[in-house]
Amino acid sequence: MRLLYFLLIIGLFTGCQSKKKQAEIIEMSKPGWLKSRPVSENYFYGIGITPKVGGSQYYTNRAKDKALADLAQQINTRVKSETSFIKTENNQGVYEYIQSRINATSNEFLEGYEFVDSWEDESNMYAFYQLSKSEFYTLKEERKNKAIELAWLKIGQANEQENSYNYVEAIELFGSAIDALSGFLNEETSKICNGEKIDLYETSKNGILEIVKLLSIKCSEVELIGQKGSAINSDAYLSANLLDKIVTGLPIKFTYSGGYIINETMESDSNGKVPIPTLKYNKKDTEVLTVEVDFVNLARKVSKNLLVRQLIENQKKQSCLIDIRFK
Repeated sequence: MRLLYFLLIIGLFTGCQSKKKQAEIIEMSKPGWLKSRPVSENYFYGIGITPKVGGSQYYTNRAKDKALADLAQQINTRVKSETSFIKTENNQGVYEYIQSRINATSNEFLEGYEFVDSWEDESNMYAFYQLSKSEFYTLKEERKNKAIELAWLKIGQANEQENSYNYVEAIELFGSAIDALSGFLNEETSKICNGEKIDLYETSKNGILEIVKLLSIKCSEVELIGQKGSAINSDAYLSANLLDKIVTGLPIKFTYSGGYIINETMESDSNGKVPIPTLKYNKKDTEVLTVEVDFVNLARKVSKNLLVRQLIENQKKQSCLIDIRFK
């Protein structure tokens, strides 16, 4: 019996020594890029690690995807370190938005990545990729130049629409200019025109703000009178204006103190007019109908870009009040 225990102990000891030796051999065989992450003035590096689950092609591709994601993160970190703060009315929100755009945009600049090496142990697959910094910055500059030209085109189109009194369309085009530039808002976005340096982002932003700040609603009636127990269906209307010009396609929001309105949001028609919705009697002799420019729906209508939407939504409400009386 003692001999059996002795042999068992010897076997366990030998097995432990063997596993330890095997681990040492695996550690020694690791490539240098896994032991110490490489740093270079000429390349961005990405390393991907994934469990060896599924077929070899599957986990090899997974390791590659993770390496490219890591590569994008290195680019993103570099871009963030060069970011200059953009000053707007809501600095924190805009800054966070810009960083999210940088995150998304960094993946677009991964063209030209190169496979360097791969390695695997019993459990995991490792992949190593690189991207030339000079190639990255060349591609980035090319895309930035295209973005500036597109933004310049949209600004020109926006000015044409504004001069034709198509204000909602002008806002949309100014927004498109900002969207074109949104991957480069941490950098200078200027263009030289006739010897003058023009900041395209500021021009587009100001173009939007100059329009939305002048939008207004005028009520044809300041008071509507109905009969107790009956709804009011009035021929009165509202007009959407910018100074003395009509505004078509402008979202308008109604809020009625007497309760729910079926059509609580409408848009001004080709004549800039909006009909008064049906107003129900709700056991009170006096109510108030509040009418305002719906900046939230206007922002959603003209752009999917969060920065553009924020510029519009943050505007002071433009409204008018109509007294409602039931007799």
